[in-house]
Amino acid sequence: MSDNHVIEFDHFFLNYGERQILNDIHIRIPQGSCIGIIGPNGSGKTSFLRSIVGLNKPTRGSVKVFGGKPQRSWRRRHQIGYVPQLKSIDKEFPISVYEVVMLGRVGRLGPLRFARKEDHQVVQESLRRVKMLEMSARPIGQLSGGQQQRVFIARALAQESKLLLLDEPATGLDIPTQQSIYELLELLHEDGITTLTTTHDLLALDFHHFGRILCLNERIIAFGPPEKVLTPEILTKTFSGLPWPHHLGEEEALPAAKEDSCPCTCS
Repeated sequence: MSDNHVIEFDHFFLNYGERQILNDIHIRIPQGSCIGIIGPNGSGKTSFLRSIVGLNKPTRGSVKVFGGKPQRSWRRRHQIGYVPQLKSIDKEFPISVYEVVMLGRVGRLGPLRFARKEDHQVVQESLRRVKMLEMSARPIGQLSGGQQQRVFIARALAQESKLLLLDEPATGLDIPTQQSIYELLELLHEDGITTLTTTHDLLALDFHHFGRILCLNERIIAFGPPEKVLTPEILTKTFSGLPWPHHLGEEEALPAAKEDSCPCTCS
């Protein structure tokens, strides 16, 4: 891993058949970053996260996570907590909150594949951090959407993740629940976890102060501190898909810039 960069995209292209999903993504994310990824639906945000996890094979170029290709090492993969978009869950699905979070320990279980004392301790601590420990025996399908999202974040934490990827974590939730989810993410980031969070809803930026904003619409439209990126011109180009140079200035927006150079309140 070079210069403490957790994620390194090197001229990464991704196609699904004839359709281009990601176009020449070249960016480095420093350790400890607090990144918000914005763009319209269908702009490649989910594919960007899935590529970091190792679920997408590039058409051209490469991505490294913790210095290596994520799809080639389960040891690196379990350092990555991935929270996909919240989907509806069958209310009769027979699995408890505790069991869902224990699934996050699968990559770390011993040879006999039985949960050890330390695994139970990690699960309990993960649930405590998201304020769901008292509901650990409840069936996951009986929880509200916001509660389910907290459980899935706890599952990612149970992996003892150094990198947390969240795909539209507040979509479909009411405003107070959205705010509580983003408050939780700020607390987790204060613990030193690198976080990347996607959203197509600009209201999310009122709930969470990201250190840097990545505007994405198949290609990188802009990347830099919020006060440099969140301008009418750049937002228009992001949400209309027009090409736009992603360097906002040598000092503020080079992908290799140090995170401590930006005014992030949660770093």
